[in-house]
Amino acid sequence: MSDLYKYDDKKKDEQTMIETDTGKRKKEQYIENLREGDVVNELFAVKIKNPPRPYKKGTWFSIIATDKTGEIDVKFWGGENKDRVKRLYDSFKTGDVIQIRLGHVEIWEDKPQISISESTGGLRRCNPNEYYISDFISSLEKEEIKELFDVVKKEIKNIKNEQLKDLLNLFFSDNDFVKEFMSSPSAMTHHHNYVGGNLQHSVGVIRLCKKICEMYPGINKDLVVAGAILHDIGKLKEYKTTAAIDKTDQGNFIGHIVIGDRWIREKIAELRKKGKNFDKELETHLSHIILSHHGKYEFGSPRLPKTIEACVIHQADNTDAQVKNFIQIIEEGRKSTDEEWGFIWDSNAGMKRPLYLGDNY
Repeated sequence: MSDLYKYDDKKKDEQTMIETDTGKRKKEQYIENLREGDVVNELFAVKIKNPPRPYKKGTWFSIIATDKTGEIDVKFWGGENKDRVKRLYDSFKTGDVIQIRLGHVEIWEDKPQISISESTGGLRRCNPNEYYISDFISSLEKEEIKELFDVVKKEIKNIKNEQLKDLLNLFFSDNDFVKEFMSSPSAMTHHHNYVGGNLQHSVGVIRLCKKICEMYPGINKDLVVAGAILHDIGKLKEYKTTAAIDKTDQGNFIGHIVIGDRWIREKIAELRKKGKNFDKELETHLSHIILSHHGKYEFGSPRLPKTIEACVIHQADNTDAQVKNFIQIIEEGRKSTDEEWGFIWDSNAGMKRPLYLGDNY
């Protein structure tokens, strides 16, 4: 093997520790198929980096690596030359694709992880012309995305309140907005964390809201449906999708709730400049829906729901997110065992707990 740690100070933004392969290639080893004892020579996206730390034999660091089938912990075990390990760690960033060579799959705390020894293996940052993004980001099928977006368009058409319809049409007449709305994920982890996920989540919230409105007369259905469509548009600016899902600076500093509220108010101001009427009270109620849809201060909600419409959207948002999260936990559990029961990590509970993984029929 070539010198894994050859370094050229003139190329500080390049990782030259392993010679690059030529041309694009499809992944062959996917995370969902990795088993204890496997030797890993493959590409992965970097989701999270954890800084170098000392251990008995030298310096080590860890990352969370992903592909379209899941995520896995990766630990790099370096020797006594901590500067060399730090240089390797600094040579790639979150969202990059790295190539792992001679990593070994081990089981740690009942979960698989990839362990790389400095003496036998290595990793390097890859250039975009070496890989296909579709190998790393899970995505809904194009046809499903189209069908979901058709639902949104139909709901906008059915809204009777002309002011709300004008606002929605202003958003959805923007091709760039539509492109982002159709492709944005809804989260980095937990629920709907894939291309098209936020669209799927929005449609789920719309459908739940409409059912609640059918059950309880007197709710402003137009306001609820408009709020359901717009409640998470801030996520279009909160997340960025490269080879992994990450937060933008705006997402980290401000968050999607406030981003969405500001965006809606900007569009309402734009409507008024065009001579369109938009009632101040309606603006306030719509703004309140956006600012309260997480339901609790500890969940990042600037306001608590104070209208029935805001309550409906919060409950529908939470229900769709929690049910989908549970489904994804079950799906992940089924990848690691063929048993009907698994002792699975539940991020909501902050602990492992037994979950039924079998079919209910």
